[in-house]
Amino acid sequence: VKEIRTRGDIILFIDELHTLVGAGAAEGAIDAASILKPPLARGELQTIGATTLDEYRKHVEKDAALERRFQPIQVAEPSLSHTIEILKG
Repeated sequence: VKEIRTRGDIILFIDELHTLVGAGAAEGAIDAASILKPPLARGELQTIGATTLDEYRKHVEKDAALERRFQPIQVAEPSLSHTIEILKG
C-alpha cells in the first residue's frame, strides 16, 4: 500500500472486492479492508473493485466504513453476441 500511495499514478483493481472483509483477520489482527480504509479515506489510494450485487450486499454493505469509500456502479452482463465482439476486439 505504501508503494502505491507514494507513486500516485497507480489505480488498484480488486476483483472479488467482498473478499477484503475479513481477509487475513485472525484473533487480534486487522483484516485487509481495515488496512485500505485510511488511505482510501484520505484520497491517497485510487481503487476500483468488482463484485456481484449479492456479495456486495452481503459483505461490503455490512462494513459501513468500507462502503463509504466506494461508489457502487452496476454494469449489466453483456449479451452472447456482445461478448463475442468483446473477445474479438
